Amino acid sequence: MTNRETVPRTGHCWQPTDLVTTLLSASAREVVRRWISSPFLDANNHPTLLPLASSDEAGFNALVGLVNRDLVPTVIFNELLRKGIVEQHESGCLLLRRSAYVPEVPHEDGMIPDTEEQMEAGRALRRRSNDFR
Repeated sequence: MTNRETVPRTGHCWQPTDLVTTLLSASAREVVRRWISSPFLDANNHPTLLPLASSDEAGFNALVGLVNRDLVPTVIFNELLRKGIVEQHESGCLLLRRSAYVPEVPHEDGMIPDTEEQMEAGRALRRRSNDFR
């Protein structure tokens, strides 16, 4: 599960995990990348819960439309759900599972490490307080 690339800092504090980059189609990966960046972060800087069926700018359909207007949100949703990247709450909101993203950790050369060895910067990853389980 090691990706040897480093990713330049993009202004947000999360990056997709190897699980996302390995399992998902290019379109679904880009949806996850957008979801872990502003404006889809909550006050605690975590990816927000997104309403699935919403015409609101903060909903899942709008997120998919930002990536590519030709994408069908239902197809992306089904892929993310089938691969275990999202959970659907009984309220209809989608939660991006914590296994889909990790903190960006700056490296001395200004690059973001993308390997597990590089990520072990002394900070243990925790589940968010708003995860369902």
